[in-house]
Amino acid sequence: MQGKDKNKFTIMVIPHNEDSPLVFKLPLTLIQIIGVLLLGVIMLSIGFATKYVELVKSLDELDSLRQENIAKSAQIELLAQEAEILLEKFEELKKLEEKLRGYTDDETNAETNQLREYLFATNRGITTLDRANRSLVHINENIQQQKGSMESIISDIEEQNRLLNATPRGWPTSGRITSPFGNRRHPITGGRDFHTGIDIANSTGTPIYATAYGRVTVASYRGGWGNLVVIEHGYGYTTYYAHLSRIVVRPNQEVSRGQLIGYMGSTGSSTGPHLHYEVRVRGNPVNPRTYMNK
Repeated sequence: MQGKDKNKFTIMVIPHNEDSPLVFKLPLTLIQIIGVLLLGVIMLSIGFATKYVELVKSLDELDSLRQENIAKSAQIELLAQEAEILLEKFEELKKLEEKLRGYTDDETNAETNQLREYLFATNRGITTLDRANRSLVHINENIQQQKGSMESIISDIEEQNRLLNATPRGWPTSGRITSPFGNRRHPITGGRDFHTGIDIANSTGTPIYATAYGRVTVASYRGGWGNLVVIEHGYGYTTYYAHLSRIVVRPNQEVSRGQLIGYMGSTGSSTGPHLHYEVRVRGNPVNPRTYMNK
């Protein structure tokens, strides 16, 4: 009996009353199995608890990523909308270029429409991000091209403005024309003469004005011309103002259209107070009335 009891584990429960104690004899092997089971349950509980914590953490991270993804999607959509607005502004710039160049042809309009269709295609395979990226890339490329084109237009406009400022325009003084451009009888010699300008008569001291922007090359007394002012305007234009009573500009001085350069007089070969006014193009006298009427 004692040999058998060695392999058993005895549990005795003694009540507080007079009842007999309860005795449980459990095999040692069963106790060991129960111990292993209890240890396994504890380990599984710890494992489940760890997994649960990790799962909760993953769910939090997943929710954070979902919120971040929603925010990025909104940013991408906003970027796509800004790209569309940028393209609309680009098209307005294109129209402005056409207006500045003074033409609008079908080829240019077709090119703009083709660009819009390419940038904002609504095919199923093109996502909002792809659309925005593609739009921005092509808009950037076209802006560089457009910048060069606009710079060319600006250069042309500036050149046209310089030419316009250098072209004689308007009357150099007030008065009446007493001798036109072309063949005439010379007022002093009486012989036939080709008049290289026009004579505008008025009283002595009438203001004389430059008819275009330029640089004064002559501002002095020159024989039969009397007191003479010559202005080089560039682009082949030169104007002459002769018989002045007084000169108020000096050589190498820059003058603008409408600027006072002297006063009417009768110096040099003259029969009375008047202005002899000439316009020369590349050294050849032309009829000033062509430019006075502009």
